[in-house]
Amino acid sequence: FLAAKMRLPISPTSHATPSITTGTLPRTWPSHSDAHASRNVADVRPHIAALLSSLSILASTALPLLADPALSFAATDGAAIGKCLITQAPLALARCVTDPVCATNLLCIQTCTNRPDEAECQIACGDKFAGPVVEDFTRAAVSEKKCVPQRPDEGTWPVPKSSALVDKFPTTEIEGDWYISAGLNKAFDIFDCQLHKFEAPSPTKLVGNLQWRIKDPVAGSNFVTRYTVQEFEQDKDQPGILYNHDNEFLHYQDDWYILAYKPNEYFVVYYRGSNDAWDGYGGAVVYSREPTLPKKFFPEIERSLATIGVKWSDFQLTDNSCRAAETKLEELEADLVFVETKAAGALQTGGRKIVSEVVKDVVAVEREVVKDVVAVEREVVKD
Repeated sequence: FLAAKMRLPISPTSHATPSITTGTLPRTWPSHSDAHASRNVADVRPHIAALLSSLSILASTALPLLADPALSFAATDGAAIGKCLITQAPLALARCVTDPVCATNLLCIQTCTNRPDEAECQIACGDKFAGPVVEDFTRAAVSEKKCVPQRPDEGTWPVPKSSALVDKFPTTEIEGDWYISAGLNKAFDIFDCQLHKFEAPSPTKLVGNLQWRIKDPVAGSNFVTRYTVQEFEQDKDQPGILYNHDNEFLHYQDDWYILAYKPNEYFVVYYRGSNDAWDGYGGAVVYSREPTLPKKFFPEIERSLATIGVKWSDFQLTDNSCRAAETKLEELEADLVFVETKAAGALQTGGRKIVSEVVKDVVAVEREVVKDVVAVEREVVKD
């Protein structure tokens, strides 16, 4: 839901996640430097190709190169994706493989291949390794160049019937602090410390300042807190429907369907969403004023979910104790050195020798691509 919350991206720029970035590249090339830029970009491609070739040994069926809480990917042609990225988005890919966070995300995703929970694993990688370079890469690969095809709606999360929705849902009564105290979808809904602060600028609008925690990739009990802001507009004819549309990043949109509402106690949200990478993701959550959902409300919540064929027994209660961190994460860069090794070591296909070669290629390619990218930047500045 956080994708939905999206966390998704959320609006990617809203992530308050520590990250390491390399020197930024110009968003557009000055027209008089196109020739130089094109030549140097071509120099980058062989190095990227070498990296993708090594990774393809471990991922023969798919190369899902996204990292967003709300994203999962359809089985697709990894070779076609790689070719598209090299020819259509070489600079975005070059920045990714030379950025510790983005490169580690790619390695992490490889560990998900052919796992029963492949989609959830991919999304978890995106949660752990998020940052501006990852967002730029995702935008280029999915929205701008369409190298990664959209996962189609499989009908897993259908639109509920109007009869299952509440008749009244005054947004002004939702103002203040609420917690997601129970969630259905493991990929999007079940996180610690999901405190959402809502405001209602108008009787039909709801603005949520959302926060949630994920386990730090390195430290056992440590965590990273994420933040985003989402705006919902209530349907004019059906108060039980709220829309979060017109978002720039991945053109994502989420629709809320309110199944139950007890003033100042709880409300039940079933949601479904769409973005450039995945059409038709969804889930369900229970918001409560208290960090822990009172058990006395379980029966009535169960009845509301039954109207859409969802079982309360499939939900998981969340931990909203929001305890302080045992230690403060001051240097994510040092952590990522360990995480890269950990992610590579988890690769199951090909044994330790292949893993070692992949990691070696990543390091070598990062060094070579940095040289070429710097050369491109110098040519642009010179012209």
